[in-house]
Amino acid sequence: MSTATRARVADIMTREVITLHHDQTLYDSRELMGVHQIRHVPILDENQQLVGLVTQKIVLREALKIAETHGSDQLSHRMGEIPLADVLLRDFETVSSDTPLIEAGRMLLSRRQGTLPVVDNGVLVGIVSHIDYVRMAIDLIEAEHASAD
Repeated sequence: MSTATRARVADIMTREVITLHHDQTLYDSRELMGVHQIRHVPILDENQQLVGLVTQKIVLREALKIAETHGSDQLSHRMGEIPLADVLLRDFETVSSDTPLIEAGRMLLSRRQGTLPVVDNGVLVGIVSHIDYVRMAIDLIEAEHASAD
């Protein structure tokens, strides 16, 4: 069995996950995404349990609704009034850190989900996204070129 077929999500996932709580606001998520240059934020409840995801797509959709209804000058104020619990994505897949990379990759493609929260024993332990797969591909290509030299 090759190393690639034994690779698990734990091998490439981001372990330091940036999260928000369900009682925080859409404004908080927009700011966090901008500061950290991320497009998906796992949302936790008061017991630190994963209850949803807020995506860049959700933030943009809600921002457009606000701008159309109240004008763009009200955007930040109105986004600060919308709890994440009202807009978060509740229907999403998760994986465990032991999930084979090939299985997680297929899930990302088939669900067209940009990220998969990694949950072990009910606890969020990481996140894996299409970016992690691109990084892995680059590393493998560079390693192949280095061994060919």
